Amino acid sequence: MKKKKKKSFESMPEILFVEHDVVCAEVRSIQHDGSLQLHARSQKYGKLEKGQLLKVDPYLVKRSKHHFHYIESLGIDLIIGCNGFIWVGEHVEVRDPVMMIDGQKDDEMISSSSSTKEQSHTPLETRQNICRIGNAIRVLSNLGFTVTVQVITETVNLSNSKNVDIHEMLCSEFHVLVAENEAERRREKRKK
Repeated sequence: MKKKKKKSFESMPEILFVEHDVVCAEVRSIQHDGSLQLHARSQKYGKLEKGQLLKVDPYLVKRSKHHFHYIESLGIDLIIGCNGFIWVGEHVEVRDPVMMIDGQKDDEMISSSSSTKEQSHTPLETRQNICRIGNAIRVLSNLGFTVTVQVITETVNLSNSKNVDIHEMLCSEFHVLVAENEAERRREKRKK
């Protein structure tokens, strides 16, 4: 008589994503049933954490060769998708997921680095920068302006130079300032 092997939790596959996780990936193909096949070509793709996901009308997003941006002065990662989804989050260094020591995985290092990641908190200044950039995108979307990393940065800089608080960026006065700034920028562009 053969003994049945019990399934152990060690042999169960690790759950990578759960409902409501935000994931960055390329659409590889769309199946006949409407389901998507996603593709992650490099380490810059994957689960996004410590930030906010915004949605603007896709026609506001200018096509670009680069969708991934790092705003170094603020320590923020920005992903501007052609589909209108925009991710604003804490900067994450892209690292090799498999650490090798003498040709073997160092499970202790991997587990300690993942537990450190879970326990780390986003600094207040970084959270404020995420909110400021998010509000700049909301203002640009409300005004119907094209959303590019340059225009977002200009809007953030305008809010800082005028000492506008993060929550005041959504008020009509700041919308007027942004519209006037954009009109001036377009005038200067025509002169050149």
